[in-house]
Amino acid sequence: MSKKDMAEIRVFVPPELRQKFKGKCVTQGKTMSDVVAAFMEKYIKEDDKEPA
Repeated sequence: MSKKDMAEIRVFVPPELRQKFKGKCVTQGKTMSDVVAAFMEKYIKEDDKEPA
């Protein structure tokens, strides 16, 4: 997907959390964007399974 097909979001977290997250992503060979997007998809799918 190209950048023009993507939407930007801004998230504010403590600098230490960002650094730890970035480090973990790097060691796993993933981008922070890919990990956050995967989390969002999982979160939506899990929420859809919960009874209303």
